[in-house]
Amino acid sequence: MQPILPFWFKQRQCKAEPAGSENMLKVSAPNLGEAYLRIEQADNQRWRAALRLTPDGPDVQSTGPDFASPQAAWDVAFELFRQNVIV
Repeated sequence: MQPILPFWFKQRQCKAEPAGSENMLKVSAPNLGEAYLRIEQADNQRWRAALRLTPDGPDVQSTGPDFASPQAAWDVAFELFRQNVIV
């Protein structure tokens, strides 16, 4: 599922492209480098979001499986990017 990009994302000249799986995106912005956003479904059928700085590196920040839909998890993943990379 391709996420709906946040309003601020294009204003910051950010770009998002698939990164290996349908649940991971490579995001980049001028002067900020790359980051990787991913979502995954947990055993309880809820979704979690995570931010990485390399595609197969450790999560810089992640959430618990608290979100009912993939789009809700993507929304939180973009917020993790905004808080940790764009600041």
